Amino acid sequence: MNWSDLIVHAEPWQGAVLGALCLILTTLLYGWGSDRPKPTWLLALLRLASLGVLALLLLEPMVRRSAETVERPLLPVLVDQTSSQWTGADSLARREALATLVAEFPTWTEGAGWDMALLGFDRNVRDLTSEDWEADGKRTDLGGALETLRNRFVHRNVPAVVVVTDGRVNRGPDPEYSARKLEVPHVFIGTGDTAVVKDLDLTDLRTNKVAYLGNAFPVEVTVRSRGFQGVHLLMQLTSGGQVLDTSPWTPAQDLASKTWTTQLDAEEAGVRTVTARIQLQGGASVSEATTANNARSASIEVLESRRKILFVAKAPHPDLAAIRVAAETNQHQETNVVWLSDDVPANLPEHDVLVLHHIDPLNWPRNWADDVQRSPALWVLGHANSTWRDWGMGRFGFTFVAQDLITEAQGHVTKPFDAFPMAEALTGMVDLWPPLACPTGTYTVSPTLTSALTQQVGPVTTDWPLWAVRKDDNSRTAVTLGEGLWRWRIQDVAQNSGDVVAFDALVNSTLQYLSSRTDVNRLRIQAPERLDEDVRCTFVAEVYDASLTPTKDVDVLLTLTNRGGLSTEHNFSSRVRGTDLIADLGNLIPGVYDWEARCTHGGEFLKESGTLVVQEVQAEASLSPANHRMLRRMAMATSGAFLGTLDAPADAADLQNAWGAFSARLSAQDVVHMSNERQPLHAEIWLLTVLIALLTTEWAIRRSTGAR
Repeated sequence: MNWSDLIVHAEPWQGAVLGALCLILTTLLYGWGSDRPKPTWLLALLRLASLGVLALLLLEPMVRRSAETVERPLLPVLVDQTSSQWTGADSLARREALATLVAEFPTWTEGAGWDMALLGFDRNVRDLTSEDWEADGKRTDLGGALETLRNRFVHRNVPAVVVVTDGRVNRGPDPEYSARKLEVPHVFIGTGDTAVVKDLDLTDLRTNKVAYLGNAFPVEVTVRSRGFQGVHLLMQLTSGGQVLDTSPWTPAQDLASKTWTTQLDAEEAGVRTVTARIQLQGGASVSEATTANNARSASIEVLESRRKILFVAKAPHPDLAAIRVAAETNQHQETNVVWLSDDVPANLPEHDVLVLHHIDPLNWPRNWADDVQRSPALWVLGHANSTWRDWGMGRFGFTFVAQDLITEAQGHVTKPFDAFPMAEALTGMVDLWPPLACPTGTYTVSPTLTSALTQQVGPVTTDWPLWAVRKDDNSRTAVTLGEGLWRWRIQDVAQNSGDVVAFDALVNSTLQYLSSRTDVNRLRIQAPERLDEDVRCTFVAEVYDASLTPTKDVDVLLTLTNRGGLSTEHNFSSRVRGTDLIADLGNLIPGVYDWEARCTHGGEFLKESGTLVVQEVQAEASLSPANHRMLRRMAMATSGAFLGTLDAPADAADLQNAWGAFSARLSAQDVVHMSNERQPLHAEIWLLTVLIALLTTEWAIRRSTGAR
């Protein structure tokens, strides 16, 4: 140890006191007496040294340690793994060329003493080896891949970046902008076919995700042709082997496109799959590079009816507008408003949920009173001066003695709340939302009323209900006691850059709870309704015991059945954190799947079922030419280089030589990182060894002379 690395933060007088104390203790032991052990001076020096070491440790000394690490240059290599790399003419040669290049990449940095990070990308970026190389991705996100490189290697010793791609992008940010974020030269290798080929491409099939039984829904088909001028083509819509509609088309130009719109009838409830196809009409015979992009499929969920939400109000109000707009964001709901100021009908219109806004029950039509009392789903929106005494408190689950004051109360999320799932963002957002104007008085709340939000008055959190629900054997009721809900929705929009994250979810969850006529479901499954084929499918299960406490001590089994295909079974596994279970099914092939989850808990059989639509992704099936011009622009913008194109396995050697010539111009050197840290001296092993040696030597000498 270098003594200059020893750090002692102590006053001189502290060292002097400890040194004097060591001398005094040594003198008391060896300073006088005729029976002192021999040799006295040696033993005294050993004891003084031992006490000195212990005294030094009392001053809490530190030792400065320096560490040096060498970081070699690191070359990230980003390889496009989408299927457009090799489709088209000479597909076998292009695929073999890609595999050859990936296998030879490790040799590119061997002579220079660099490290290499080999990565592949399609819609995501992943580590890559030559053994697991496969170019079958469904989407190309080059801009996102370059941003991932920047986030991963921004503080590393990176002299350059090598990118292998065809330049065709169909997802993510602009790659020309993303390439500038990692401020190093970008070197590109062009793949794919730049030649223009004859191709029919059904580029898009747009339709509603949800339709209602007996209604018509639009279907829009977009087709693009290249090299089919004057050829008679036929666009066709089919479902279940039945032709629904056709439309002829003859392109007037070599490069042409057409959009066809038609209407289909929703004749049967359930998931309906529609396939659009472009094909040659009659006996025409024209060679085409590929037919993989000549058809697309889409699935539409046909529902029997929508949930009917009926609003009854005295007059227009921004709170009523906010609730109604939130309800209409759910495609499964439709709304209607009855104004008491108009000529009211003899009976309430048909509805699933009745919402009363600022209504005094003494002032509505008498013929409605029985309808309201019998309504199985009722939501009452109060105002700042509501007294609530005229309603009949048995319906709401609380009593209220009003005072002639108004309370400004913010919402406070109640935990636990099991009536319906609450948006995760609500807890943090509701504290920032403006307060509501609530009536002031004395609340007596019964256990049958469950509050989703309680009133927080200033810093005081109360148990007074603000947004609450109640369920009995025959009906469900919700009550909101505050006025000014429209400010909540506006604040939600402002906080989330134009999106409504929490308010609409709270409104629609309340409406769904009110209209639900089943008991609390103790097996709850979170499953996607629609999924692209290149996205992993994940199911999440929550199981509750009889007291609605979540549990993981249960085996949940999932059966997944592809319509017209086989069934597979999967087990849910528990997560390390949380109370839910998860089943990762990986990537599924396109189609419509029926699923059923089931388990047995507490002797009761629990079951949940649903439908999943996996949509085909054909973004890479288009035979648009490879965009090597963009790669050259990106190379020039980053002071990099375009090494050349990869068309055959023999090109790999030429590309490696081109890289060697470019890398020779780079001033890439090892980076030495120095780090200093302080460690306590008592952690040094050698110091403990010295102390033990001093005490052991002193003890051995004393014992050899007969002393204790």
